[in-house]
Amino acid sequence: MKHLLRIFIPLIAIFVFVNFYYHDTGLLKNSPGYPVWMKDVDGNKTDQTSGLNFTGVKNTKKIFISADDIGKINRITVDESVNPPTLFIEQIHYSENLKELFSKFKKTDIEEIIYDSTTKKIYISIEGHEYSSNDPEIYKKKEGIYEITFNKDIYTTDTLQTIKRLELPKEIYKYTFDNISFEGFSATRDYFFIGLENFQTPKNEFTDSTVIYIINRKTKELHQVNTRELKISSISGLFAKDNFNLYGIDRNRRNVFYIRFSQDFTPEKTEIMTLDLPVPNHPEMNKLLGTAPESITFDHDNNFYVAIDPWKDVYKPDITERKKLSKDELNNFNEFVPILYKFKNEFK
Repeated sequence: MKHLLRIFIPLIAIFVFVNFYYHDTGLLKNSPGYPVWMKDVDGNKTDQTSGLNFTGVKNTKKIFISADDIGKINRITVDESVNPPTLFIEQIHYSENLKELFSKFKKTDIEEIIYDSTTKKIYISIEGHEYSSNDPEIYKKKEGIYEITFNKDIYTTDTLQTIKRLELPKEIYKYTFDNISFEGFSATRDYFFIGLENFQTPKNEFTDSTVIYIINRKTKELHQVNTRELKISSISGLFAKDNFNLYGIDRNRRNVFYIRFSQDFTPEKTEIMTLDLPVPNHPEMNKLLGTAPESITFDHDNNFYVAIDPWKDVYKPDITERKKLSKDELNNFNEFVPILYKFKNEFK
């Protein structure tokens, strides 16, 4: 319990601070038909969804892979020909190879997931949860970016087969901590983009900024971008459109940001917009503390999708709002069903 309070209370504090200190730069409203619960007609749902990646279109339906920070990976098929869109959720299973590795983890905390079409492999970011008084930095041995192979193709795979931890510059682990690591990850053909969740104070409290690491995939050359001047306090999701245009989620401020880099990865332009994150079918209910945006991915039409990782301790409507909800909607809260949002890209 003390460990949870050490993480949770500073998170609430920084959430309140940054929303008070910084002014809004515009509110992004959802696309028609959204948001939707991340649950299908058979009752399958995601759980604490922290990573989301659009992989393409098959039979007119949009296909995503998602990662839950309880160690679960799903394929999500979204049918947008109906309003509201419907979801079909399938779990992608682990081979014995992966099961053996993850059995050694205190918690398989998967924070980000992408499919890399150039290598035809899946990459995930895992956060360390191994703190102990005997070896307080044991978590550093397991956190990082992992490369995964799978059977069949990305649209039909049902099993993740092999896994290995990537060797990356040691400097990127300088500010990680138990339960604080790389919640943002994206890749182009040439670069990895890695976002640290947040800088922590010596007392493990959240601060007003973090860092983005940009790594050349061939040479391992490293660029570091501090986000303090960019007014980005946290990173829980990243999406690189190309080598020099990066989008991301600032969970603590409920914002989406866009950064355009110069050739040497100096930020040339930064734009920030606030996300409207209501409950499905209740646009007025958009201030729930438990709706924490944790991921971002773009489809082929320049729309982007955001999923929330519910904070289970506070993912509930207040007494007044509960009266507006149906029994099924209340059950979704009780079951901690995440919500999927869709937005038109309005950044210039």
